[in-house]
Amino acid sequence: MLKYYLMLIGWSLCIEWVQAQEGINKNKAGISILGKLLDAGSKSPVEYATITLQERVSKKIVNGGVTDEKGFFKIDHVIPGDYAMILDVLTYPPDTLIVSIDNNTVVNKDIGTIMMSSQSFDLNTVTITARQSLIENKVDKLVYNVDKDISSQGGMATDALRKIPQVTVDINGNVELLGNPSVRFLIDGKPSAIFGASIADALQSIPASQIQSIEVISSPGAKYDATGTGGVINIILKKNKTEGFSGTTNVTIGTRQENAALNLNYKRNNVAITGYFSGSAQLKSNTINEIQRHSIDRANSNTFDLNQTGTSEFNRNGYRSGVSLDWDMSAKDNLSCTLSHYHFGNNSMGIANQTNIEKTFAGFILLDQRSIRNAENRFNNYTYEAGIDYRRKLKREKQEFTLSYHLSIGENSTAYRSNSRYPSNNAIFQGSQSSNPGKDYVHTLALDYAEPLTKNLLLEAGTKAELESLISNSEVFTFSPLLAKNSFDPTQSYTSNFDRQVYAGYLSGNFSLSDHTHIIAGVRWEHTINQTKYSKENVTIPDYNNLGPALTIAHSFKDQKSIKFSYAYRLERPEYRDLNPFVNLADPHNINTGNPLIRPEIGNDFQLGYNQPYGKDNNLNIVLVYTYNSPDIKSYTIFYPSYKIGDSLYSDVNVTRRDNIAAETRWGANLSTTVNAIKNMSIRTNIQLYNRTTRDHRTAVVTVNGFEYRGNININYHFPHELIAEAFGNYNSGIRWQGIRPPFYSYTLAMRKQISKGIGSIGITAVNAFGKYLNQESTQVGEGFMGSTLLRIPYRSFGISFNYKFGKIKISKPKEGEDYLTKPPVDN
Repeated sequence: MLKYYLMLIGWSLCIEWVQAQEGINKNKAGISILGKLLDAGSKSPVEYATITLQERVSKKIVNGGVTDEKGFFKIDHVIPGDYAMILDVLTYPPDTLIVSIDNNTVVNKDIGTIMMSSQSFDLNTVTITARQSLIENKVDKLVYNVDKDISSQGGMATDALRKIPQVTVDINGNVELLGNPSVRFLIDGKPSAIFGASIADALQSIPASQIQSIEVISSPGAKYDATGTGGVINIILKKNKTEGFSGTTNVTIGTRQENAALNLNYKRNNVAITGYFSGSAQLKSNTINEIQRHSIDRANSNTFDLNQTGTSEFNRNGYRSGVSLDWDMSAKDNLSCTLSHYHFGNNSMGIANQTNIEKTFAGFILLDQRSIRNAENRFNNYTYEAGIDYRRKLKREKQEFTLSYHLSIGENSTAYRSNSRYPSNNAIFQGSQSSNPGKDYVHTLALDYAEPLTKNLLLEAGTKAELESLISNSEVFTFSPLLAKNSFDPTQSYTSNFDRQVYAGYLSGNFSLSDHTHIIAGVRWEHTINQTKYSKENVTIPDYNNLGPALTIAHSFKDQKSIKFSYAYRLERPEYRDLNPFVNLADPHNINTGNPLIRPEIGNDFQLGYNQPYGKDNNLNIVLVYTYNSPDIKSYTIFYPSYKIGDSLYSDVNVTRRDNIAAETRWGANLSTTVNAIKNMSIRTNIQLYNRTTRDHRTAVVTVNGFEYRGNININYHFPHELIAEAFGNYNSGIRWQGIRPPFYSYTLAMRKQISKGIGSIGITAVNAFGKYLNQESTQVGEGFMGSTLLRIPYRSFGISFNYKFGKIKISKPKEGEDYLTKPPVDN
C-alpha cells in the first residue's frame, strides 16, 4: 500500500499549494485586438476558430482567443509590437497573418472583418504568410501533428505511427525507427514502465484521439537519455489550457477493434486541471497456423520431424485514466502534477494437432507420436504513475531550471496452461501451468538548468538518477501421470530480483555560427549499477560506464533548402521482458524465456539529411543513415535434442530468448515527399532502403547479409461540404535473420465528415477490405534445424467513429518558453 500513499500524498500537496496560492497573479492591463471572421463564400460567421498570437521575431506565444457564435473574437492584454496571428479551424486551411500595434494605440486595435477561404488574401493591416504543416521538420526532430490528421482520429497510437516518415510498424505492432527496433518511447517527455513489458500492447491502449503530436528524434542530443540505439519517439498527449470548461469525446465501433475516449479540461485564472479516460479492445479473432520443422542431433545423427497444425484465438484489451494539474504559482514559477493509471493485456487460446517423428541415421523409427495440444497464454499489465515538475524562470531570457520527480509502478502478470493428450483415448501424457507475477518500480529524479551565455549560445546542463527494481516470481505445476493432475514443481519454480541504478549528467551547447548555420553539441555520461538475486543460480551482471557524445550541424539556404549532419552515441539496456527468466512452456517444442545475463547494446549512429520545399506546400526530405551496433541484441533460437528444466526433460525443443550477438551494420536511405499535385489533394510517400549485415561468431554462418525495402503512400482528398477521403498503403519486405521473417502489407480506406462546423466528425474506415486473411510465410534456420511457418491472420476490419468537442472556451495566455520535451503544447 506504500505506493498508493506516496501518490496520494504528492497529489494532496499539489492541491493544497493551489488552494493557498490561487489568484496570486492577475493579468496586467493592455491593448485588446478585435476582429471578426466570416466565410468568404456564404458570408456566415466562422465559429470556434482558434486564434493564437505570437511575437513575429521570437515566435513566442503571448495570447490567443476563440471566435464566438457570430464570428467575433477579442484578444486582451497585448503590448505594442509586431505579431503573427495564426487562424486555425478544422474546416479551413490554417493561416498566419501579420498584425502591428504601435505605441499610439490606446485601448483597442480593431482589424475589421477577415474573410476565411482557401485562397490567400490581403487587408490593410493583415497579410497571409504561411500555412501550418501536418509534418514539421525541425533541427533535431520530426513532428507529426496527429490532431491535424483528421482521418486517424478513430484509430490507436499504432495507426498514427504507421503514417510517420522514418517509422515502420509490422503486423504485430512492433515499431522500428529508420530500420532499428531499439526505440525509446516516452509519454510527454517521461519514461514509463508500460513500455518495459510489452511495447505493442502499450501502444494499442492509447487512442490516437488523445494524442496531440508525436515527436520522432532519430539522432537524440545529449540532454536525452542514451537509451534506445534507434532513437526516441515522444508521444505528446492533449492538454487543454483554455479558460473555462471544455472536453472532447471519441467513440469507435468496429469488426476487429473498438475504442472510446473522454477528455475533460477546466481552467480558472492560473490553475488548469485535465482529466481523461479511454478504453480499447481488439476483438477475438482466429488465426490458422501450420509449423513444419526438421532437426538433427549432431551427437548421434538422429533426426526429428515436427508438424503442427491448428488454430489460435487472440484478443487484446486495455484502458487508461489520469488527471493532471498545472499551476502558475507566479509569473516565473510553475508547478505541474500528474497521476495516471494504465491497464492492458492479451489472451490467446489454441489447439494444435501434432506429429513428432524421431529416426536414427539409418532410418529406423524411434518415435512416431500423434497428439493434440491445448494451450492458453495470458498477459496483463497494471501501471500506476505519479509525477511532480517544477520550473523556475530566472532573470535573463531562456535562463531557467527545472526539477522533476516521477514514480512508475508496473504490475505484470504472465501465465500459461498447456496439456498434450493422445487422440486415440484422450489421455493426457504431458502438461504444465504457471503464473508469473512481477513488479517494475522506477523512481526518476532530474535537475536541468539552461544558461544563455551570449545571444547566440545557450548552455544546458543537468543530472538525473533513475532507480529501477524488477521483481519476478514463478510457481510451476507439472503434470504427474501417477496423480493424473498438475502438481507443484519446486525444481522449476523460482524467485528473481533485479535492481538497476543509472546516474547521469550532461552538458550541451546550442549555438548559431551565422543566421543560417545552427549547431547542437554535447556529451552525456551515464553510470549503471546492476544487482541481481536469482534463486536458481548465482548471476553476476557487471556495472558499466558510458560516455556518449552527440552532435547536430544544420545549415539552411535562402531558398528554404536545408542540410543536416548528426551523430549520436546510444545504448540499449535490457528491459523487463528481456531480463525476466520466466520459461513459457505453453508449447514444449517451442520454448520462450528471458535472459538475466544479457548485456547492453551499444550503437553509433550517423545521419546526413537534406530537406527541400518546392512549389506550394510540396516538400522533399532525404536521410542517409549509417549505424554500427556492437554488441547487438536480437531474439535468438537454439535447437536442443533434449532440454532439461528442473526434473523435467523435453525433447526436440527450440528455445528462443533475447541475446547478444557480435555486431550489426546497417546503411541506407529514407526518402519522404509531400506533393499537392492538384487542388484539394495531398500525396505523402515514404520509402526506406537498407542493407543490413549481421555477424554472429557462435554459428557456422558468421555473416548474414540482406537488403530490405519498405514504403507507404498516403493520399488525401478534400471534397466539398467538409468531407475528406483517404487511401493509405503500406509494405515492409522480409528481414533476413536465422532465416527470413515474412513481409507485411496493408491498405486502409477512410472517409470523415465534419459536422457542426468542425465541432464534431463522423468517420468510416476499412482495413484490407478485399481479403479476409494475411498469409505470413516465414522460414527459420539455425544450427541443426530448419523450419517453415504459415500463419493465416484475419486482418480485414471495418469501423465507424464519432468525435465531438464541447464546452464554450476562451484561450488564455500560455507560459513562455515551453519545452515540448517536458511540457506538451496546448490543444487548441
